[in-house]
Amino acid sequence: MQKKTWKIAFYQDKNKTFPVQVYMFDGTNETDINNIMHVIGRLSRVGQYLLETNMAKRLGGDLYELRKNRHRIIYAQDGERFILLSAFLKDTQQTPLQEISLAEKHLEDYRITKNCQEFVPPGIY
Repeated sequence: MQKKTWKIAFYQDKNKTFPVQVYMFDGTNETDINNIMHVIGRLSRVGQYLLETNMAKRLGGDLYELRKNRHRIIYAQDGERFILLSAFLKDTQQTPLQEISLAEKHLEDYRITKNCQEFVPPGIY
C-alpha cells in the first residue's frame, strides 16, 4: 500500500517569480537549504500533523508557518496541496505583521489565479 503524501506547490506572483524559491536560493547557504527542504519534505509526508511538532504552527485564518531554526515559510492548504506563499528570516519573538500581510496578499492572488508550480521534495515519489 502506498503512503499518502500531500502535494507541495510554490506560489507564483504576477512577475512570474516564486517568492519562497527566491528566498531559498538567494543568499541562503547549502546547510540552510537542506534544512528548509527537510521541513518541506516532512510537510509533504505528514501534512498538518506537523502542527503537533515544533516545525509548524497556525498563524490564524488560513495561514500556517513552517519553522526551521530562524527560517520561516508561510503556507496555506488548498485541498490536498500546500501552497508555499512567502518566506523570511525571523529575528523577533512574534511573526512580523508585514510578513503575515504579504502572505495574505499572495494567498488572495493565488485563489484568483491558481498560479503555482508543484514541487516534489527529495525522497517523495
